[in-house]
Amino acid sequence: MGCAIGLTAVTGANAADLPGKASPAEYVRICDTYGAGFYFIPGTDTCLRIGGFVRADYVVNSSAGNRTNPATGVTSLGTSYFDQLYSTSVRMTLNFDARSNTEYGLLRAFGQFSAYRGPFSGSVNSQGLINGGVGQSPRASAINVERAFIQFAGFTAGFSSSFFNFYQGDLQYSGSFATTARGTTVLAYTASLGSGFSASVAIEDSMYRRHGNGDVFLDGAAGPNQVPLSRPLSGLYGLTYGPQKLPDIVANLRVDQAWGSAQLMGALHQLTDVGWNAAPVTTAGGRNFGAPIAAAGDKLGWVVGGGVRLNLDMLARGDVLWLQAVYANGALDYAFSVGNQGGDREGIYGAGNLAGVNALNTQLRDGIVNTASATPTIQTTKAWSVAAGFRHFWTPALRSAIFGSYSKIDQPAASSLWNLKYATVGVNTIWSPVRNLDLGLELVYHNIQARTQAGGIPIITPSSTPRGSEGAWVATARVQRNF
Repeated sequence: MGCAIGLTAVTGANAADLPGKASPAEYVRICDTYGAGFYFIPGTDTCLRIGGFVRADYVVNSSAGNRTNPATGVTSLGTSYFDQLYSTSVRMTLNFDARSNTEYGLLRAFGQFSAYRGPFSGSVNSQGLINGGVGQSPRASAINVERAFIQFAGFTAGFSSSFFNFYQGDLQYSGSFATTARGTTVLAYTASLGSGFSASVAIEDSMYRRHGNGDVFLDGAAGPNQVPLSRPLSGLYGLTYGPQKLPDIVANLRVDQAWGSAQLMGALHQLTDVGWNAAPVTTAGGRNFGAPIAAAGDKLGWVVGGGVRLNLDMLARGDVLWLQAVYANGALDYAFSVGNQGGDREGIYGAGNLAGVNALNTQLRDGIVNTASATPTIQTTKAWSVAAGFRHFWTPALRSAIFGSYSKIDQPAASSLWNLKYATVGVNTIWSPVRNLDLGLELVYHNIQARTQAGGIPIITPSSTPRGSEGAWVATARVQRNF
């Protein structure tokens, strides 16, 4: 009995020393409020979805040919910088979508970034991710924040898709400069009007929409004419933008219903002039523009557009037709855009934007500054574009798309800038042998035509030969795993 009492005492003491009962494990729970892929972040009422893709592209393109200077007989070889006729790139994209309900409605935060490795030049797609800055290389790496915004009670704040965007080249890998996938910093409000109708108004960073003189001015001269400017000044050869004073003001009216979607959109874009100098001096070290002595007054550019997306499930489930048209006055990037990054864009470098030597490389500007009068004035570039795309599912695993676009750009008269016509047409076929794996082939033809302000055929460099039109083919094979 004594032993039993002692053993009971020891057992009781050990039991008292044991920790308390472990808390039950908290497992991840599915959140089906916002669709597939969402789950609750443990310990919160926030639902999160993580997605993205990994992509490999293999591109073959034609480039500008060899040209012989008719005056000297010297032949200049026509090639694309670095890559010539073949290039490769890889991209990994991750996105995070966090949502929760509040007494004021949905609270959402969305972020997306991509890590890219590939050529810094070459055919630029409508969702282009091109490395920039010092230290560019034939196989550059870049990490880009593509989206980072918050939505709450109808407001959107952060880096988002422009509220002007509608058709963004959704059906194609590359080829359309007439459709914009522009991302920009926005502060917007969207009002739901019922029955699928909505209206939005936004202020957007105008730096992402500028076509102006780029950072190319270097003056190597010594003496009193040397001025530490990093840009050329304004004049008949183009506008050098001054500081941003007003953001772009963007608005749209949209409807989304079972038959598809439609949108009317418009924007105001301010042009500001950094100034000009009446007597630029050419020296051995370069052209010295001197300090600005006058500047044109600010001017508002504008743009209007419309588009429709028709669901054609009566043909096959998932079939769709896109149509869009845009007209711009002093806001060229809304109607014709060659990149998806901020800052001034100087031009388009040949058909397909392939940056070819002896290609029809063309400067693009939102306007010029006419300094002929006592008061300099900004004269704007006018442009319009149309784009279309049709996708058909042959089987649930096999789909094809045909698409095209046309743009016409009229730059101000009495300048050294050219007037352009730019057309693309393309087709692709994508096979998904298993879910979330796409194997695709695409072929696009680009054609650019240019005329001087006097209607003549431009002279291209470095071969100094006449070149009024140019075509290029771009073929892309893509392997993409979505998740």
